[in-house]
Amino acid sequence: MGDPNKITGLVRTEGKTRVYQMDDGSVETREGGTVSWRNNNPGNLKFEYAGSADKTVTSKRTPEAALAAAQNRYSGVVALDQWGNAIFETEAAGRAAKAQLLRNTHGEKTIPEMLKGYAVDDYTGKANTDAYAKSVYAVGDSQGVDLRGKKIKDLTDQEFEALLDGMKKVEGFQEGSVTRTPSRADAGTTPLSPEQQKVHRMASDALGLQLGATHSPEQIDTLARSAAAMATANTSLGDVQGVFLSKDQQTIALKQQYGISEMGVQEALDRAPEGPQHASQPPEAPQIAAMVR
Repeated sequence: MGDPNKITGLVRTEGKTRVYQMDDGSVETREGGTVSWRNNNPGNLKFEYAGSADKTVTSKRTPEAALAAAQNRYSGVVALDQWGNAIFETEAAGRAAKAQLLRNTHGEKTIPEMLKGYAVDDYTGKANTDAYAKSVYAVGDSQGVDLRGKKIKDLTDQEFEALLDGMKKVEGFQEGSVTRTPSRADAGTTPLSPEQQKVHRMASDALGLQLGATHSPEQIDTLARSAAAMATANTSLGDVQGVFLSKDQQTIALKQQYGISEMGVQEALDRAPEGPQHASQPPEAPQIAAMVR
């Protein structure tokens, strides 16, 4: 059984709603609250890309390049939301990423000096670094430590944790509502193998962004499971390198090492592998043809 509190894939991000595939196979929907809570990102770490919802962005890089940069820099990054904010698998992973940034990039700076580069103007409005620093100091005072005038690299462990807590408070880590649908395994569906889980995550991310407005989280999960089953059926084509949706949104394609596998969206919904099977048997896959190009 996987971790029910660990995000493994983004199914849909829209407004103040996030729909996630969880490690235990369940689907979690987070609504309301603040963006830092919805994304497990207490530092609101952001990776800008062209075409995001943040119209102040001038970056030319693609969403894929931005996500790759985030994942290369920090452990536990699952996806980016529509604004470019990183989504972490757990809050602990998000907090660790913020700590890494502060120590590695801003270690020689005091808190006000750090905030000039950390808190910048964007779609949320203008950054007030003076007020930010005062709020952080107040949290430190409440925990019995004085953070004023000290370089980040010189903070004790207790002082550094107070800094993280203070920044979390200023960034607005407030919970909203959470709903959870049971895991497919709990419902009697065959669990995915580790290889299939990888394809499932790729498909959930890609299809959730494009079909999230028209398909339910359960349908996105079904499509992702069918994509994973198709990869198993066509292992001769090698590892899956990408999951794509046709322009008319009728066909799912897996780009594999030696070719491309395709299936219709409706066919994927109809042929989702279901039902318990003997543990020694591989999950049954829909018989879908692979197209080598």
